[in-house]
Amino acid sequence: MPASLPDRISRLVALHNTLLTAWSEAAGNPKISDILEAMGCERKTLYKCAEELRRMGAPIEYDRKRFTWRYTDAWNFPLQVVEPVTGAFGIRLAMDFLLDPELKDGLEGKVALDPMLRTSGHTTLARLTGIFPKMYLGRLSLAIRERRLVRFDYRKPRDTESSLREVEPMDLFEWNGMPYLQAREPSKHPGRIKRFSLSRMHDLEILERRFKRTSRKQIPSCLGAFSGEIFEAVFLADGAHAPYVRERKWHPSQHNRDLPDGGIEFTLPFGDPGEATRWILGHGPGYRPVAPPELVDKWRECIQELSISAASATTNRRRAHQTAKAARC
Repeated sequence: MPASLPDRISRLVALHNTLLTAWSEAAGNPKISDILEAMGCERKTLYKCAEELRRMGAPIEYDRKRFTWRYTDAWNFPLQVVEPVTGAFGIRLAMDFLLDPELKDGLEGKVALDPMLRTSGHTTLARLTGIFPKMYLGRLSLAIRERRLVRFDYRKPRDTESSLREVEPMDLFEWNGMPYLQAREPSKHPGRIKRFSLSRMHDLEILERRFKRTSRKQIPSCLGAFSGEIFEAVFLADGAHAPYVRERKWHPSQHNRDLPDGGIEFTLPFGDPGEATRWILGHGPGYRPVAPPELVDKWRECIQELSISAASATTNRRRAHQTAKAARC
């Protein structure tokens, strides 16, 4: 007896989901047993569904070496179903809509957010503040997924001219509202993974050349826009500010240690002492670094420069006031 329409569609979707997930995660070809379990059918039905997906345009092929099916590229199932989203995931997605309004447009017709979680048009949440062509995010995501090199002109703020870069893109992340690309530049520093600001890229294009995927463990994970020699920055917050540290987790590797006087010591990974200094200074009085020595020295230098700048501003203000007073007399 032929399968009912709901059963037939359900098995096609199950096969599609299994193959697309395996392709997306680059986890290798799924086992036949796993596919059959997901579809809830026998091998003969699997072959029929695979042929039907092929006729629908799916990039599906049979791997004769591993004796299983796989997708060779991304593909959307023709029947689009809007999925309701609620709970913890819905809350996170609602916040992501605030951080990146274009995400909401991109998911239109794919997910329906719980009306209790809908956001108003006004918010004070931080957004991506970096100015860059929005299509760069899509291009880089595609290049990362397909492991293709990308080429772009790159110009740092203090440079007078841009330089041509060809890199192996690995990851995208955000720091202080600016999007960055983590990538390896084979022609200059093949053994080092660098970070590039999307706001400094121009004429981005995806190349045909592919590269070998890098293990996630090899990709730097630290705070900041720089990924030099990663070190553990140790900070101290006094008793008045310790509660604010306890309610935050800036990085998965963060470690807190409560102190007898009510303060708290916490460690975070950074790739540049200067950036760690600017970060802790941004929290204002009550916070200071205690290790490593290079970070403490950099922090003291910045504090001294700020003091000199503040004193100079005060002197200039007094002179301006005296000049204005003399002019009135």
